[in-house]
Amino acid sequence: MYIVFDVGNTNIVTSILNSEGIVENTFRNRTNDRITEDEFMGFFKSMMDINNIEVKDIEGIMVSSVVPVITSMLQRFGKKYFGLDVFVVSVSQKIPFKFADNIDASGMGADRIINVVQALKEYPDKNLIIFDFGTATTYEVLKGNTYIGGGIFPGPRTYINSLFGTTARLPKVEFCETESVLGRNTVTGIQSATFFGYIGQVKYLIEKIKEEVGEDCFVIATGGFSKIIGEYVKEIDKCSSKLSIRGIYTLYKMNKE
Repeated sequence: MYIVFDVGNTNIVTSILNSEGIVENTFRNRTNDRITEDEFMGFFKSMMDINNIEVKDIEGIMVSSVVPVITSMLQRFGKKYFGLDVFVVSVSQKIPFKFADNIDASGMGADRIINVVQALKEYPDKNLIIFDFGTATTYEVLKGNTYIGGGIFPGPRTYINSLFGTTARLPKVEFCETESVLGRNTVTGIQSATFFGYIGQVKYLIEKIKEEVGEDCFVIATGGFSKIIGEYVKEIDKCSSKLSIRGIYTLYKMNKE
């Protein structure tokens, strides 16, 4: 069995994969950059007990992380409790795509790398646009197997939190689907404008990307908000909630081989 940690700014998603790389179970807990490897083992042990997993069953541990202090903690955790060197996703690993000459790839995050890796594996003959709707929303654009650019902007919930955090009287609300773009009060006014404004932003970005690429592109969405956004953005061809987890495993196997 394999354990995969997908560490974001908000949550750590822990997945159990069988020997074939199929996701069997997934757990989610909040990202806490002060947790120690010993405290983390307390959570992890309960997860192992639920799934009847013993230490000897774990063949490999993989980490994709945008929080460096958590990366270090998980490396210590893997070594101390399982005697394993943890595989950490980075641009220095062997990857199945190349960068255009004008791209500076040195700061490309692990979350973006694994999305590209898995999207290319599943759709190798297409130009790709890959959206990941999380705390930050990212998009990556590939022409063939060449990465030609991307972008980062606030995720749906981050938009709303920033509005609440910088105003005196506006309430904090949830990002959710609304029936009308016309809000009936302050709460529904924020929700309507944020929801439909976000949908419009994604639609326009896809239009502009395709215009610059000059060819048709296959659009993939992943991340926590991908399902709800995908229902309204018809330009999205495929929503894939486990794209990142599968991408970590794909990259791990590629480098092991």
